Amino acid sequence: MLGRFFGRLTGGNWRPPAEELAFAAAAGFDTVQIRSDRAGGLEDELGVAPDELGALFDDAGLEPVLEMLVRHEGEPGAFSRALRANLRAIEQIGFLRVHIHPVGPAVAAPVLAADLADAVAVAQETELIFAVEHNAPGHRILVEPDEVEALLDAVPALGLVWDVNHTSAEDVPRFLALQERFTLVHVSDTPLPETNHHLPLGRGNVDLTPLRELDVPLILEIGGLPHSGGPGLDTDEALRDSLDRLCQVGTN
Repeated sequence: MLGRFFGRLTGGNWRPPAEELAFAAAAGFDTVQIRSDRAGGLEDELGVAPDELGALFDDAGLEPVLEMLVRHEGEPGAFSRALRANLRAIEQIGFLRVHIHPVGPAVAAPVLAADLADAVAVAQETELIFAVEHNAPGHRILVEPDEVEALLDAVPALGLVWDVNHTSAEDVPRFLALQERFTLVHVSDTPLPETNHHLPLGRGNVDLTPLRELDVPLILEIGGLPHSGGPGLDTDEALRDSLDRLCQVGTN
């Protein structure tokens, strides 16, 4: 359950994959999230060939999960094209859980369901566990719980990645009501009512107790956006401390 929010090309404390996976395994994590910002460019983004990265994950005994950040401008087919562009790397690295994090203008909202249904069909061809991540307030698409609920109703085979740091306190019950559709949960802290800061746990006021009953990987997606200190917050020490805090939630 580890994902540095800022990767190799965007700053932060991400190391070469062999070193990053060795750290994750030694620290007691069991899952590592990789983020693709440019479909088809995972090798460039990570600095390692996909088949080599797959072998590194196998050697470390860690599960790889993939987040695809896809900007949608309202043109049909954006999600399935992005997924197809990554399929070869997905197979070689060994991803089973893949999700799309959609961003873009409001014009994309009316076509999200149809486009995600197309992407689900592509994912089913390769037996992927496929989901979409909702956005934090301030974005233009897939922010409010009613948008998420309507999307999941429209695309029954689509999973959901819930991000607790994207969620206002009053909306938590509505998202928890969708937990049968969760494939992952992103965990970080934020100074509510402000959202989306991606702080190490304990530096905001997010209530983590609802995570106790969830039976999906919990991804520590921390690092801090520029307005909350920047990517340097994703240190090894912060990740270890956040893991300890997350484990304590499960035992209290």
